[in-house]
Amino acid sequence: MTTETDTTISRLQDEIRRSPHCAQVTLKARAGVEAPQARRPELDHVQRILEVLAGSLAASYRRFAAALDIPLNEVEIRIEAGLDLNGLAATSDSVRPGPSSLRAEARISSSADIYALERLRITVERHDPVLDLLRNATPTRLEISINLRDNNSLAA
Repeated sequence: MTTETDTTISRLQDEIRRSPHCAQVTLKARAGVEAPQARRPELDHVQRILEVLAGSLAASYRRFAAALDIPLNEVEIRIEAGLDLNGLAATSDSVRPGPSSLRAEARISSSADIYALERLRITVERHDPVLDLLRNATPTRLEISINLRDNNSLAA
């Protein structure tokens, strides 16, 4: 039985073999701006995570600016991630399936001095939950439940 995922991975592997230079992609996201539909549907889930990170950072900047009494007129977050499709396509065990680099840029409009803004940046970096999730290993256990027949199932 062939699934859609099987054909997607096979298609991606063939594409990488034909054009190895096309395996390097850059994904971009901005807070408050809906990203255009990804050209590669297999990367939609990664794109959504980058968008969530951008939104979380923007909210954290606003929240902590208010808490620290730092005037903040505007905040724009831009995220860029480099990804090697060889990891996603399982053509190389030495290439990770997720982004190998991630860059976030906060563009801020404020009348505060540089010291207050640096304090804000450090506070956001230390306390943004999505950034923490991406930066630090979170203990995770993946489970699979296999339905063998009608009502009989196994869990692993």
